[in-house]
Amino acid sequence: MTTTLQSSIAAQLGWTWTDQVGSSAIIDSNRFQFRKQLADGVDADEADAVWHVEDEPLAPGASVTFDLDALEQACFGDTITIPLSKVKALLVVNKSASGYLLVGAAAEDEWHAPFGAAGNTVKVMPDSPLLLVHSRDGWNVEPGSTALKIAAIGAESVFDVAILGTLAGDGGSSSSSGE
Repeated sequence: MTTTLQSSIAAQLGWTWTDQVGSSAIIDSNRFQFRKQLADGVDADEADAVWHVEDEPLAPGASVTFDLDALEQACFGDTITIPLSKVKALLVVNKSASGYLLVGAAAEDEWHAPFGAAGNTVKVMPDSPLLLVHSRDGWNVEPGSTALKIAAIGAESVFDVAILGTLAGDGGSSSSSGE
């Protein structure tokens, strides 16, 4: 059996701004967008793994830490383990109407590659996404730097997270769910 992954990354910001001056209008209508297709593989501009969770709940002040070199995913009736060696894109969506998510600063084995330095975090405000992309080379996931923490601050939160990257070693392993 051959498994391939075709993936895309997209971000867009569009607007129409109208300035009414007397009987005439000045209109600025535009859109900036980024779109990137990644082929299956482990080289530049390629990815061979994706992991995601949807509607993940967190109580106020609670956190969850994801181990990037051992992410478990239910897939095709099995549970697979996805050991990432690089992260090409990270998408976190805060679906909550209040409070915010704090991404980064795990207590142990902190993965801080896109955040600048150990202890740095990024806020994901209510009803908002965070998309971090390094599509060409990706951010390394190395021993001692594998833990991605997401914390709910100020209110109960519900979030989605998706990580696109490349597999470590021979790739993911699977274990039958018994069903």
